[in-house]
Amino acid sequence: MSVLRTAGNNKRQETKSDEEMLMMRSLRDMNLSKFVADDIPLFLSLLADIFPKLTNVPKKFYPEQETQIKLSIEKKGYQNWDGWFLKIIQLYETFCVRHGFMLVGPTGCGKTAIM
Repeated sequence: MSVLRTAGNNKRQETKSDEEMLMMRSLRDMNLSKFVADDIPLFLSLLADIFPKLTNVPKKFYPEQETQIKLSIEKKGYQNWDGWFLKIIQLYETFCVRHGFMLVGPTGCGKTAIM
């Protein structure tokens, strides 16, 4: 349901964008954060099979949120590396469509800082 909700919101915001691309991006972005690292290549391969015409679909950009996140990272003295920033964006996307969620990972991986 969250994928459909996200795809619908994306279509309303990006009326001129290709629907197939929006659906693929919604499926990818709403599910990647749920997988362990070993399962991600398999999932991306399945998406490539379902959407063979689409390659290098760009991640959705959140200009206001990303600017504020970067300011907050700098203010708190954290290091801004791409993988961690992506996890922050994934958490934001999850927060927008789900009532509850859980952050899991080993001690010291940045869960509290991301939250």
